[in-house]
Amino acid sequence: MEGATDKHVIPYLMEANGVIWPGPPNHPVEIEWWGSVDEFLRPEAINNAVKVPGREAVGVVVDANGDAAARWDELKTRCDSEFAGLPDRIPAEGLHRVHSLGTRFGVWIMPDNRFEGMLEDLLVRLVPDDAGALYEMARNCVATARSHDAPFKDVHERKAEMYTWLAWQDPPGLRLHEAVKHRVLDPTRPESRPFVDWFRRLFDV
Repeated sequence: MEGATDKHVIPYLMEANGVIWPGPPNHPVEIEWWGSVDEFLRPEAINNAVKVPGREAVGVVVDANGDAAARWDELKTRCDSEFAGLPDRIPAEGLHRVHSLGTRFGVWIMPDNRFEGMLEDLLVRLVPDDAGALYEMARNCVATARSHDAPFKDVHERKAEMYTWLAWQDPPGLRLHEAVKHRVLDPTRPESRPFVDWFRRLFDV
């Protein structure tokens, strides 16, 4: 997993969708944070991950950032030696493959394997309908800040909007996993289903 935030959000997202997720050391899936996609794209990283004795499944979750297709091309290049015949385009429902050793392997490119973005671009789809007007106000605030030379990068625009909106909740400033846990963001909205289904199928939970 590329981001530390994703590591904390996913358990609450899955638990809200019917996956029992007890505390450590009894997690149904061990989530590791790699720090950056470049670390996982090291030539030996994927090879080693799928060959750990006794490991049943390996999943890779990365941000598309500016280009989901380009991110998939990077991952495909690294996976080709272990998984022949990968598609030129990652499936909309995420990638599922089985290694010759029997290890299940999957890839999900945030937010939806199609568009540019990151975790926040998935989570914005979980904003409840009755909070839509307030979120639109947050978007306008971020646009105004941009017009006053706010220095955040274009790829982080959704992140800026999300954290602005969260600053107006009760209590203010919830972290993303807390917003999912406490249903400030609704993890059961249909928009979460593609990722949830990919995760459940891959890890058999």
